[in-house]
Amino acid sequence: MEEYFDSSEFKNTTTYKNFMNINNGKGILKVEASTASDAYPIKDVEITISKKLDGKNIIFYNGITNDSGIIDGIVLPTRKMTDNVEDVSDIFFTTYDLVANSKKYNLKKVYDVSIFDNVKVIQPIIFPVGDLVSGDVSE
Repeated sequence: MEEYFDSSEFKNTTTYKNFMNINNGKGILKVEASTASDAYPIKDVEITISKKLDGKNIIFYNGITNDSGIIDGIVLPTRKMTDNVEDVSDIFFTTYDLVANSKKYNLKKVYDVSIFDNVKVIQPIIFPVGDLVSGDVSE
């Protein structure tokens, strides 16, 4: 079952309240889709960011890359960072599932992306040139 994070139905659940109690920080995600060692951006790649919570797939974001192959400024809930980081155990984050789907080339990539409080994370989406050539390039 799928639900959207910002839907009123989901916001009224205990799952939402528990998730937000733990993930009361905010991080930013930038997605960059490209090929040929980042030389060629890929536009119109559908990006879906989700997380499994209590057996349900919760959609946090769904969007399409621009002409530069980029989606920027995706704000996601994450665990707050402690004021004093003295050990790796003091670094908190929340992991999401990211699916990049290019319908033009009939290609799909799946990533785990970790979001940190008050940090912009850049997630490259790399489609090898060979996959683009063998994919469906019809428009």
